[in-house]
Amino acid sequence: MSTKIKPGLIYLLITSVFLIACEQYKAPDPDGPYGSWWVGGADGGVYIYIEDDKNKNDNIYIGTIYYDSDKTIWYKGKLKYSRNSTFDYKNKNLYAGWDGERLFLIDDSYLTAIERITPL
Repeated sequence: MSTKIKPGLIYLLITSVFLIACEQYKAPDPDGPYGSWWVGGADGGVYIYIEDDKNKNDNIYIGTIYYDSDKTIWYKGKLKYSRNSTFDYKNKNLYAGWDGERLFLIDDSYLTAIERITPL
């Protein structure tokens, strides 16, 4: 005795699984504390706020990195740009992710934390 599964039943099952998965994922708020913005994806990320330091001709910036879960400060201080130039630090689309020491940009450059990062 053979049992055939109807195509409509397979479609219904796949659609149900997809809808359940979509309902469980809540995208993070695009805006974080104190004017910061989200950098990351569905699996996690951080909120960041970057500004230039007083010397507009160097590659040092001031930044604050916030945890994604409770929005407390992970790092606050100077960040050094990896290239001997400046970049459009206000462009939110340039930032790719934070690994705990470096804030990566989409062009394979990065900002490195200069000051001590307090461990959890």
